Amino acid sequence: MNRAFLSFLLIFGCSFEGLLCAAQPQWHQEGGFRWAELTVPASGKTGFKLLPPGETGVDFTNTLDLRTGEANRVLFNGSGVALGDYDNDGLPDIYLCSLNGRNALYRNLGGMRFKDVTQESGIVCSNQFCRGAVFADINGDGFLDLLVATTGNGVLCFLNDGHGKFSDMTATAGTATKYGSVTLALADVDGNGTLDLYVANNRTDDIRDRGQVDLQMVNGKLSVPAALRDRLVVINA
Repeated sequence: MNRAFLSFLLIFGCSFEGLLCAAQPQWHQEGGFRWAELTVPASGKTGFKLLPPGETGVDFTNTLDLRTGEANRVLFNGSGVALGDYDNDGLPDIYLCSLNGRNALYRNLGGMRFKDVTQESGIVCSNQFCRGAVFADINGDGFLDLLVATTGNGVLCFLNDGHGKFSDMTATAGTATKYGSVTLALADVDGNGTLDLYVANNRTDDIRDRGQVDLQMVNGKLSVPAALRDRLVVINA
């Protein structure tokens, strides 16, 4: 079981408190971005405080049962998280990926309180091994969309309608593949005003977990199946 996520998020989440969850900051609008000065306490000590799920509302555990992990050790690499203000209320929201078919979207209510809005958001990734995610305004409408990397189905693309609902546009986006997608990066590489996507892919499984490989004799020599020729080689046989 991978319980590190919850503790990390709650500790990491404390860093939002001074920036976005205290008194309303005074925002200064610039060309394409905005900024606000941090309020720095005059006293007290620096550091982090671990907040329990009962206080924050973030009750999430990414689990991987031993049998599933041993059957596919690629999954032992774990899953990721995305932070972004999907509803444009000035507070960063949290999207957590899982290996057990239960991803979760938590809306930031302020004051270090979050609400699970996964079902009503439409971002339900059932029966998927989800590895990573990123919020990005893909269509340039001013609202953050969501990309989710999966093992075996490539990248899932969810468009934000601006009212808290997301629709699955993977087929239209053309991001579905048979690869084990892991991490994502977006940038306007060609300078045409639209975001381009780079996906880091892994294999969908680990050959060591198969137990045996079907080698065949071809013209008197052992031959590796075509699907495994970039992973195995027969020497001195």
